[in-house]
Amino acid sequence: MALTTDSDHHQAVIRHVVDLAHRDQHLVTVATTIPTSIASRARVRLAAWTPGSYLLRYYVHHVQSINATDSSGRDVEVAPDGLTAWRLGECTSSDTVTINFEIYANDLSVRTSHVDDHHALIIPAATFIDIGGHSQLAHEVAFTGLRDHDQVHSLLPSLKDVFRADDYLHLVDSAFEVGDFPVVDFEILSVPHRFVWSAHGPTPDLDRIARDASAIGKAATALFDDELPIDRYTYLCTGWDQGGGGLEHRDGSVLQIPVQMLDDEASLPRFQSLMAHEYFHVWNVKRLTPAALVSPDLESAVHTESLWVAEGWTSYYDKLLPSRAQVWQPRHLIGQLSDMFQRVLDTPGVALQDLRTASHQAWTKHYVRDENSPNAGTDYYSHGGVVAWETDLRLRAARPDGDGLDDVLRLMWRRHSGHAEGYTEDDVLAAVAEVGGDSVAEHLERRITRPEPPAIDNSRLAVLGLRWEESTATDIPDLGVIVTEDDQSVVLASVLRDRPAWRAGVTGGDRLVAIDGWTVGRTALTRALRRYAAGDQVELTVTRGPRLLTLPVVLDPPLPQHKLVPVDSASTAQQDQFSRWCGWSFDQVTKIVPET
Repeated sequence: MALTTDSDHHQAVIRHVVDLAHRDQHLVTVATTIPTSIASRARVRLAAWTPGSYLLRYYVHHVQSINATDSSGRDVEVAPDGLTAWRLGECTSSDTVTINFEIYANDLSVRTSHVDDHHALIIPAATFIDIGGHSQLAHEVAFTGLRDHDQVHSLLPSLKDVFRADDYLHLVDSAFEVGDFPVVDFEILSVPHRFVWSAHGPTPDLDRIARDASAIGKAATALFDDELPIDRYTYLCTGWDQGGGGLEHRDGSVLQIPVQMLDDEASLPRFQSLMAHEYFHVWNVKRLTPAALVSPDLESAVHTESLWVAEGWTSYYDKLLPSRAQVWQPRHLIGQLSDMFQRVLDTPGVALQDLRTASHQAWTKHYVRDENSPNAGTDYYSHGGVVAWETDLRLRAARPDGDGLDDVLRLMWRRHSGHAEGYTEDDVLAAVAEVGGDSVAEHLERRITRPEPPAIDNSRLAVLGLRWEESTATDIPDLGVIVTEDDQSVVLASVLRDRPAWRAGVTGGDRLVAIDGWTVGRTALTRALRRYAAGDQVELTVTRGPRLLTLPVVLDPPLPQHKLVPVDSASTAQQDQFSRWCGWSFDQVTKIVPET
């Protein structure tokens, strides 16, 4: 296909050729060709962040070299212009200009590129440049330097070996995985779906993954009146020895999991929830979008106060959907919701930061966490999920014949999906008021604007025929720490505000050496604390940098735990609402055993 000329540059296509010949060295070479008519004095830039992950990552950090030549072979000046962009020189005597740059790609995550002898995960925000003033132009991507049996899997549509994006934001809202990988194909409402397994180790049961993903997808489409607004969907799933997460895209997602997760039945629900979370973003975020994120500037931070909806509500539905899909037993749903509620309840920062502020400060708080983060703020994923759950309960109580938060989402979808202006927080509150009345909307507004612990009591749970059974699930006294371990030591990753260790002057990052003179090694802290009772004073020996400190700590009683159980005698209305809520008949509630 010939490049367009100056006379019809409004139809120009920006072409990228990705060379993977040196991927063993974690190097990617990209040649981007543009018409001279838009190249002369153009400002070209790499994104500083990728949609869905709110941290300025400055992908320019990975650029090793950059130069440009015109189609006659003459050099074109490339000068830095700000932190993450360059300015091209004059270039008027040829048809095209090609910008060549080399990228070092050795950061494996769902938001950064990683290439090696095994695979090439290409994240477009970190790889492809935008031409200032021409973001609306189409982009085409081709690959060279492929190895025998390599296949290119992309979230973009392809024409033979070329992948095409409608514009720059469409390009960024995609990803590529290159290698020789097992895949499984399936359909949801006649729409083709693909799961690509690019992790190391044995291939998991892909047929089971396809069945689970298909059932979860159908449960999601049922919530939106069987409307599936995509032509295709692709999961790109890689794995490593640890870590994990997901990143949503317009027509797919990138997942990362520990490679052993799918061999462990106890860990499998986490993976199913991850698939549900990213798939739910097909609607909530990618097409039902907060106003500030509709056409974001990828060179600077873009703030929105609505991440408690975008991610919080999704974190609630990533538990409901596997249940409605019959992928989870009710005990999984109840256990996950109980854990989420307890986790938020036990976070001291909930009393300091409201959800609206947590959303706005995602760039400087949520994605830049340290040992004091649990004391300083809340998490709009889990906390937002608990608020979604509470709102759902209030809506179902206000309108017993309705479907609670489902009705709000459907109403929002009909009004705001795909709209150029997106939705605002006021739009969300208006939809809640229309479905459940002003009092429910007013309560929701309070929940997102005031820093306070979540409040889901038995009067709220009664609509589903459930109640809390408060207990102390353990006799181990509370030290008030979050612990991480390695082969050498026990690290007090966070010391929680106003709890025993915090009162004693222990600080996050201290390494625990001993309790009362007895060394504490890996996995031994719980066993060591079991020897004591609430009110006992223990001598904690820790290392802090080069110092060895011993601090007296008075232990607190074990924290109360919340377990969901059925009410003694559920009414017909409660049983019906329970079934409509989670997809199971109420007689299954007797099998609910929350997981820990």
